[in-house]
Amino acid sequence: MQKHIFPLIIIILTTLMWIITFNQLPSELITHWDINGVSNSYSDKLVTMLLFIGLMIGQYLLSILLPKIDPKKVNYEKFSKGYNIVFNMILVILAIINVITILTGLGYNLPIITLGHVILGSIFIILGNYLQQVRPNFFIGIRTPWTLSSEKVWKDTHRFSSKLFVIAGIVIICAMFMPISWTQPIIFTSAIICIVLSMLSSYLFFRRSIK
Repeated sequence: MQKHIFPLIIIILTTLMWIITFNQLPSELITHWDINGVSNSYSDKLVTMLLFIGLMIGQYLLSILLPKIDPKKVNYEKFSKGYNIVFNMILVILAIINVITILTGLGYNLPIITLGHVILGSIFIILGNYLQQVRPNFFIGIRTPWTLSSEKVWKDTHRFSSKLFVIAGIVIICAMFMPISWTQPIIFTSAIICIVLSMLSSYLFFRRSIK
């Protein structure tokens, strides 16, 4: 029960912030910005509030559901601490996105590009820090035919991939100091490199294990 206290507090506080500020917000809120930090998409404030809170509740419920329905559910106990931390940190990031949406609706001029880099980079770093703790399962981690066929390949792949994700996160955060025209290619390239090298490494680790 104790592990549910933190996420519930975050959801309740975020919901209260929406309720307290709702009447002060304009009828439509900014929900998307382009790479230059210019708003280019608006949504009804009620729909936005329900959607954003719904995402947080959905993410919380998903974190409870996955260990219960996974055929390899026993393995979740081996990385329960990292599992809970990752889901809680993602929930915090969702809460921050809610706060950013509310504050911009109230007229605050926020450094959206900087915040975007920090939030996205933080996600990669958080995932990277705990990726190596993940044990074989069917929902979380680098799931390829080779990692699922061998626990050793799974461990080697996730140990390697964790470093990739941390490096990618640092690169994404540092990219905010580069020309704006560079940022989108850097973010896209960093994500692709993580995915491709993680999958490739799982195959190479598998080949090495059968020699």
